[in-house]
Amino acid sequence: MKKILVSLFVCFSTLSKAQSNLCPALQAFNGEWRYVNGQDTIRIYLRYHECYFNSENGSNTSTLQGQIFGWHEYKIGNTIVESDYANRYMTLPTIFDNLSPSTYSILLVMPYCDVSRHRIRGGIYDLSQCRERKSVTVIFNSAQNLLSWEQIHPTGFGFKTGCKGMTLPSNFVLSKQ
Repeated sequence: MKKILVSLFVCFSTLSKAQSNLCPALQAFNGEWRYVNGQDTIRIYLRYHECYFNSENGSNTSTLQGQIFGWHEYKIGNTIVESDYANRYMTLPTIFDNLSPSTYSILLVMPYCDVSRHRIRGGIYDLSQCRERKSVTVIFNSAQNLLSWEQIHPTGFGFKTGCKGMTLPSNFVLSKQ
């Protein structure tokens, strides 16, 4: 009986063992980033966080992944156009499914944790446009103190919601503060 219990425990441990997909290189992007052009000011706060993503294939496995969560504020002059910046210090859960998408607006990853490509990808939720997700590509310089941000509003977005366009500019360069 003891051997059966040990065997079951080993099998269960193997099935539920978390795989790891971490990217500690993303920690270099932690902190506040800013873009200023005339009256426009964009502040983005980025924070590296590791959490478990449950398997989509129904098995008992989960993957520990490292990604960047972010929050932004867009101002024209002294008027805040949109902001979720107040949430930037919130406690993030260890399981991704326990995180409400309304508590962050940016989620970025580095494909294959390959710093040599100088590229981060992900999305930003447009807070003023029905929280529609825009695809984001970020190119960073070698010193990792400038981010060239490009976001795309795919054709067809807003068809059912009536929200069209993007609140933030489609391209801008952020500098580390």
